[in-house]
Amino acid sequence: MSLADRINARIHALGLTQDEVAARAGISQGMVYKLSSGRAKRTSHIVELAQALECELSWLATGQQLGEGVSEAGADYMPTDARARRKAVERLLAQLSPKDQKEIALGIILLRFGWA
Repeated sequence: MSLADRINARIHALGLTQDEVAARAGISQGMVYKLSSGRAKRTSHIVELAQALECELSWLATGQQLGEGVSEAGADYMPTDARARRKAVERLLAQLSPKDQKEIALGIILLRFGWA
């Protein structure tokens, strides 16, 4: 399943329009169109997009969940063991480019301190 497929699945699951997703994520409707059509394969706004689409960042970025046995619709399951969560996050981050890792870290910091 491609990034475009995952975006479209969440748009349809939430019953949103591209305009609504764009407004939620703070990006242009044109960028949502490019991503959902597959014309754009990456975005530096993946954190905002995951929030707008109400899904796990890891699933949206890579198609993989942090936990096992979770549907592809992007549920919010997390392993209960802190060590297992940390290892799962480390595995997912290792699959991302350094640029995407930086964007995720910045997004988390901005959200943590209420600067987003």
